[in-house]
Amino acid sequence: MGTYQVIHKGIWLGQQIRNTFYYVTSVGEPSDAEWQTIADEIRADWVTEIQPTFSDEYTLYGIDYRRVDSAGLLTFSKTFTSGDATGLGTSDSVATQIALLISNKGTTTKPNRARTYLAGLTENLITDSLIGSGAQGAGEDFVDLQSNLNSAGTNPLSRVAAQWNATRTFVQATNDLSGAASVASQVPATQRRRRIGVGI
Repeated sequence: MGTYQVIHKGIWLGQQIRNTFYYVTSVGEPSDAEWQTIADEIRADWVTEIQPTFSDEYTLYGIDYRRVDSAGLLTFSKTFTSGDATGLGTSDSVATQIALLISNKGTTTKPNRARTYLAGLTENLITDSLIGSGAQGAGEDFVDLQSNLNSAGTNPLSRVAAQWNATRTFVQATNDLSGAASVASQVPATQRRRRIGVGI
């Protein structure tokens, strides 16, 4: 059994965008071929749910992954077999600090919460300062699909909430989120690490 960090990598108006998910596998370590399958599954989910809604100035271009229940392990990257995926929305982009916030809460003890800030919004998705139901639904459906990955593989991944140790060198506790429904916020969210000049 292992705990894995999977990071979706995008670029939007010249700014790097990251979304981080945590998973466990109860069987073993996914093979290199399985990680390629996982990357391509994430891309397919994004194309199905997010691509029609989000900006044509946003591009999803790969994932990073690493095992995080032990300290000091390496990060690996995968690009997509079908290439990068770019949004289809042609309206002007909002400021890159603004995102669609998706929350998940498990029915376990802590850690039992996760937040996903989906970047790539366009101005036409926001009316009277609130995100429309179409974008909310697309975001919820996409994050729901991230609950279980590689389901047909030898080593399927189930999403968890993760708690790092005090020095953030390894994840010391996880709890299941794979059945926790996604809930989108109407209110546009901001995240400090998404400010220009802060973060990666």
